[in-house]
Amino acid sequence: MAQNKIKFRLQGHEKFALREGWLSKGLTVIKEDPMVFRSKIAPDIFGIGNNMVKSLRYWMKAFGLMREENECGAILTSLGEIIYDNDVYIEDIFTVWTLHSYIAKNIEEATTWYMYFNRCDARDLNKEQIELIIGREISKYVNGQTFSEQSLKNDIDVLLNMYSRNREVSDPEDKNISPFSQLDIIKNIDGLYTKNHPDRRKINAWNILYELAVIMDGIDSVSIEKVTNGEKSISSIYHLTNVVVNQLLDNLDSLGYIHVDRTAGLDMIYRMKDFTPESVMRDYYKK
Repeated sequence: MAQNKIKFRLQGHEKFALREGWLSKGLTVIKEDPMVFRSKIAPDIFGIGNNMVKSLRYWMKAFGLMREENECGAILTSLGEIIYDNDVYIEDIFTVWTLHSYIAKNIEEATTWYMYFNRCDARDLNKEQIELIIGREISKYVNGQTFSEQSLKNDIDVLLNMYSRNREVSDPEDKNISPFSQLDIIKNIDGLYTKNHPDRRKINAWNILYELAVIMDGIDSVSIEKVTNGEKSISSIYHLTNVVVNQLLDNLDSLGYIHVDRTAGLDMIYRMKDFTPESVMRDYYKK
């Protein structure tokens, strides 16, 4: 019996890292014209080159902001609609973290992103070392399917350019700088890349509540261990220490959303209110 092919994707971005303003433009134009990506004048509408339009189309899907249907064209997802209604210019760092969380878990559309944030734990690595680690992890994941090593290299170049920057030469007015560099979760020092603990002030309990809403979909309890460690965990996605994660969980406990039970070695989180990823986002923006 033939095995089902495992879905993965490399280099959907045409070698263009996401740029400041692209997602905002995508949200706005798609809302007005769902058929825009099928239009010959799409480059004129977006004000970017043809290959950049293809890149933007990819990023909109990789970040979970749109889906495409044959008759309807591009349609904003629930995530896309909420951001369009509340933070269309993606100025709130809560929004940036939410988008980062999505792509870092999107193994089918952004395979390299998933592997880097979930399966590449070593520190002070150059690009070649990162390529070896992620290439090995993708090989295990795709189970014998072939993939382009050059495409993987291009992915890693784009990922590192999106999340890190040389501060000494960065121009704050440079629109080529990705909004994800402000998260400060990847440091580049002399060509060596390290996952960095972000500034605690850039993350609040609502980010963690959003993650819990994803993790606890359909369940009312979960272990702290599952939340804090392993693939798609808060530590993997946000690069937070267990101490900080537990502090943020206690904040949510005091707000009444969850109850954290550490008695008798239970180390469990219990849902105290109904919440979903969408409701968390809406409640956050309302406040």
